[in-house]
Amino acid sequence: WLHLLFNLLVQVLVGLPLEMVHGSLRIGVVYMAGVLAGSLGTSVFDTEVYLVGASGGVYALLAAHLANVLLNYNNMEFGIVRLIGIFVVASADVGFAVYDRYAAEQPGPSVSYVAHLTGALAGLTIGLLVLKNFEQKLHEQLMWWVALGVYAACTIFAILFNVFNPGYP
Repeated sequence: WLHLLFNLLVQVLVGLPLEMVHGSLRIGVVYMAGVLAGSLGTSVFDTEVYLVGASGGVYALLAAHLANVLLNYNNMEFGIVRLIGIFVVASADVGFAVYDRYAAEQPGPSVSYVAHLTGALAGLTIGLLVLKNFEQKLHEQLMWWVALGVYAACTIFAILFNVFNPGYP
């Protein structure tokens, strides 16, 4: 239940402010890209766990907050404080998921930390692509192209891995 509560809190406390600034469509795209990346990443790197939940999407929202700070740092107050807060929350939760996966002895399936990490990668890259940039700079255009390449390469690899891997359950 703790993990579910964390996911709900992040959706409200991080997702809503992002949605108020960037709009529902952009944040919906980020969230769904994280869900897709979490699922694909787990199917490639962590096939021993069951995947149920919104962790990929939630971590996409957390990482989209990082993308928002990278794009709009000059236009926001307390950008560093925001990043530190997001980093502390995300690190604690990923640490819990890794502990739960490898060290905790519990009946039933464990939480997939891979979904967290791949969701965050998707949130950062897609966030750099779709979030509003209020003051465009030259280096941000380079970030845009790098983000597009990273997301496309990872997604295509994961899809092809699932299609052509004969040992996949």
